Amino acid sequence: MNFLESIKMAFTSLAINKLRSFLTMLGIIIGISAVITITTIGNSISQTLSGTFDQLGTSKLTIYPDIRDDNDGYHDLPDDEQLTLEMVQDLIKRHPNELTYSCNTLYQGSEVVSENGNSFKTLMFGVSDDYFDQFKKQIVKGRAVSKGDMEEQKYTCLVSEIFTQQYFEHPDDAIGSTVKFLGADGTNVRLTIVGVMEYTDLEKNQLGVNKAKSIYDIRTWVFFPYNTMLKIQGLEPKETILEAAEIGWTKNCDKETAKLYIQKYFEPIYRNDEVWEMHIYDEAQIFGMIDTVLTVVTVAISVIAAISLIVGGVGVMNIMLVSILERTREIGVRKALGALNGDIRKQFVIEAIIICLTGGLIGVIIGIMNGVLLSKIASLLLTTMAPEYAEYIVLTVQPSIPAIVISLGFSMLTGLIFGYYPAKRAGNMNPIDALRYE
Repeated sequence: MNFLESIKMAFTSLAINKLRSFLTMLGIIIGISAVITITTIGNSISQTLSGTFDQLGTSKLTIYPDIRDDNDGYHDLPDDEQLTLEMVQDLIKRHPNELTYSCNTLYQGSEVVSENGNSFKTLMFGVSDDYFDQFKKQIVKGRAVSKGDMEEQKYTCLVSEIFTQQYFEHPDDAIGSTVKFLGADGTNVRLTIVGVMEYTDLEKNQLGVNKAKSIYDIRTWVFFPYNTMLKIQGLEPKETILEAAEIGWTKNCDKETAKLYIQKYFEPIYRNDEVWEMHIYDEAQIFGMIDTVLTVVTVAISVIAAISLIVGGVGVMNIMLVSILERTREIGVRKALGALNGDIRKQFVIEAIIICLTGGLIGVIIGIMNGVLLSKIASLLLTTMAPEYAEYIVLTVQPSIPAIVISLGFSMLTGLIFGYYPAKRAGNMNPIDALRYE
């Protein structure tokens, strides 16, 4: 009897006793579905974190002076080792087509008087053009602060839709208009609006938009060129001390190369300092650690869930022994017609494997469905309970292909291991005793 005939006979035997076959598979189904559900959840969380990190624009390196790991206590940072804007600009000039930098500094609070005489307050931020890479989708009119605005120290700004409603009688006329900002220090700054952006739900929550009694109670943000802010303050790049700077990279470079450039630039500055060094903080490393912990936990729980497959395997062995007992006369007839011990043994091993493999396939389907269902529930809870965060979190359902393949392979192995003893027992039956069995 060939392999295909054995498979056909196995399915015929399963079809004759449908309920018993299903109950035999149940342990396998539960075990596999639990493993696939857990791995789907773990893999989906990992993909969601990755997508969310990308959405938040984490593809930058943050650099700042920090005490070396082998030192502790309080130490003053020497003046010539302070991180200055001049250093950052010089680093970028050495790699103009590979590195970028991002600045975002609060200039001061200011007061503005609208066209209809209402006064309201704003917060003014000096920013670099690279700062807006993560906010491009929020710009609804005009443009963001550009590289040209930075280099030429232009008096341009990007405001919000709320600002245009606060200041203008006709908000559509905002682009190209010049607005006077009265700073907290008494200085007047006139900026020309070149773009309008809309706030996300999270930003609106931070600004208290929904809680404000009047639109004039909302303190909105105004962004203008970082170099223009320095010009107003009368500062030079070498006099501008930065607590930290964000370094990005273009398509002509990669993160590891960017790290090498930074290390090479600052190494001579801190070479003789046994206390301080320029620290490079990579947000992606945090995600990597979270992902590693998540993987370990997922694997550990999956192994625990897979223990139920042993219980299912014992059930398969039990039912196969019962099946062999019921089919003793059939085994005797087949042996009398010339079937070898190996043929009988192969038939029942294949039958056990098919039982476990079918249960495994059903378990995989159920596990994936459970993962999708849980993701829908998570999405609904997120939208209902924390809508301001919903647009930042990229929920992704990603079943683990390796887990599916391993689970199906393990279910087949379970059928082979727990089906072999009953199959061997059937193959070793004496045909005469089998034919006499009632």
